[in-house]
Amino acid sequence: MQTRRRQLSLALLGLPLAGCAYRPLPDLRTEPADAPAQIPPWRTPAVGQRWTYRKYNGYNGELLATEEHELVAVDPLLRIRQRNTTTSAALEEVQLAGGRLVQRDPAWDFVQNYAPALPLWPAELTPGATHVFWGKYNIDGFSYLNWVNQHSRVRGWEYVQVPQGRMLALRVEHFVRLQHHDFSRTETTRRDTLWLAPEIGRWVARETTGEYFVGGGKGGFRGREAHHRWELASWT
Repeated sequence: MQTRRRQLSLALLGLPLAGCAYRPLPDLRTEPADAPAQIPPWRTPAVGQRWTYRKYNGYNGELLATEEHELVAVDPLLRIRQRNTTTSAALEEVQLAGGRLVQRDPAWDFVQNYAPALPLWPAELTPGATHVFWGKYNIDGFSYLNWVNQHSRVRGWEYVQVPQGRMLALRVEHFVRLQHHDFSRTETTRRDTLWLAPEIGRWVARETTGEYFVGGGKGGFRGREAHHRWELASWT
């Protein structure tokens, strides 16, 4: 019963309350850009590289936290330590070269570990490129593997306005379907959009949103995943 109440509460996230102002986060300011004559080379990973992001609630525009992402190891795996300056919580994202995520995907409300590694962006960074991924994941503390399917497309180059300034980035969109570890969910989907800037070696903005369905028939209901956006504030 408590789990169901929690799911119902999550389902109501982002819905306007009577008599309350409802101001969702404004759309990210972007404009189409011509592809550069030569794509900037991807920044070589090095220990000590840092990226600072502002994390927003997409439903009400609230600034939730400032996150500091720091590359703390590069061999044999890339390890990016993420600290939340509001709660002091820390996670460690683990990647193979080329943005292939192995462990501890921080964009979900539960930490996912993938087998095989899930690509955060296609190997071919050219507009129109697509990629389909099928794999499995588990969550921390559980050995059971759930399936995950991701369809990716490189949309094109855009100028993106973030706290760091106006930046040229490559827009990559993912549509994700997965078997949720909560078996009461009969369908879970998510949209994940990244704006990649090769010269900084990471994304300048990222936005995630999704939905799920619980149960079936008249007793079922559709709920919303958390809607978050990260915007680059600084990098070194």
